[in-house]
Amino acid sequence: MNQSILIVDDQIGIRMLLQEVFETAGYSTSLAQNGKEAVEYLSESPCDLVVLDYHIPIYNGNIVMQKMKQMRIDTKAIVITGLPEVAKKEMGENLPEEIISKPFNVVKLRHTVEEILKKAE
Repeated sequence: MNQSILIVDDQIGIRMLLQEVFETAGYSTSLAQNGKEAVEYLSESPCDLVVLDYHIPIYNGNIVMQKMKQMRIDTKAIVITGLPEVAKKEMGENLPEEIISKPFNVVKLRHTVEEILKKAE
């Protein structure tokens, strides 16, 4: 089965970069530019993993994670942030599988994605 990843980032360059990285690795991808789009997408289309920028418009990463929990969306998540300690503190019990600091290493991120999705199979 082709695993799917939702990429959520307000910067088009990051979305396009991650889309290329993950599609080259064999995953199907979908894109969202803000937290509201991400939640709407997840409520209609299940996916295997969300790669979520923490500081995004409308709903930040924390709110997206809260809404996923409220809606019983059991999708794994990786949060990318320039302030990992702040994100951990704000997210409390809604922690994702992984929090990755910005600037991030694309190869390391891809490896982390592969590990999380292997465990989920």
